[in-house]
Amino acid sequence: VGCELMKVNDALATVEEISRGDGDVRTAPFDIVFVDADKTRLLEYVEACVTSDKLLKKGGLIVVDNVLWKGLVLGSSGDGMSQADIDKEEDGLDDNALKKNRRARKLAGLMHKFNSAVVQDNRLEVVLLPIRDGLSCIRKK
Repeated sequence: VGCELMKVNDALATVEEISRGDGDVRTAPFDIVFVDADKTRLLEYVEACVTSDKLLKKGGLIVVDNVLWKGLVLGSSGDGMSQADIDKEEDGLDDNALKKNRRARKLAGLMHKFNSAVVQDNRLEVVLLPIRDGLSCIRKK
């Protein structure tokens, strides 16, 4: 058993090529796929892993990092911070810090949507580990 590293420009495009079985990349299906990628496209990575057994074996694991996004995902579930709380938190921040704060909250909302989507997908079994920024272990049925 060996390990091969590849450097690619667009990881999602490469993952999708492997899943479809076309392109230059030929590999046996993986037992585990670790995803620490563009948070706006995580569902696309999961979909590529699930739609075909060419990328991830049946029963294989997809491990996704940062699913609790700095703890902010809990606040983005609808029961979180009120606008008054957000205004209070942002009071006194300079423009750069304000931008970072808003981006973090936006990404937290995306991660909440991702977590909800994978839990509702009947092709998957999901365990979310609340360690550090959160880790989802997703088993392909």
